[in-house]
Amino acid sequence: MAQTFTCSIVTPTETVFDEDVVYVSFPAWDGQQGVMAGQSPLLSQLGTGALRVELPGGETRWYLLERGFAQVQDGALTLLTDSVTPAADLSVQEAEAALAEAAARIPTGGKDLAAIEQDQLRALAGRALARTHGQARGS
Repeated sequence: MAQTFTCSIVTPTETVFDEDVVYVSFPAWDGQQGVMAGQSPLLSQLGTGALRVELPGGETRWYLLERGFAQVQDGALTLLTDSVTPAADLSVQEAEAALAEAAARIPTGGKDLAAIEQDQLRALAGRALARTHGQARGS
């Protein structure tokens, strides 16, 4: 049996996931980061994108993760995030509509541009996850 470690996914309002896992891949601000049992302590800023969680029985769960922080300490991974959505709850059509809405917005300042870019990134990542692991597989 593969070595496991505890992974917790926490938002400001709830604990979304708290189980033993074999492997986790999450979007860091500078690219994908992978964690396995025995990982050295780390603290990383999260980006927006696909989160893959591999469970001991061979099941893999996918989520859309948005910003926050990842910490490995005492052999456990904690992902503190602004928002996390199971891929099964995503739809290609909703992601494409969100992308079109973000693309249609006209920035009026640097702050608006950053928000628009974040919305576009979330929509693109959501669309990609929905296509492979969401409601509208194969569409």
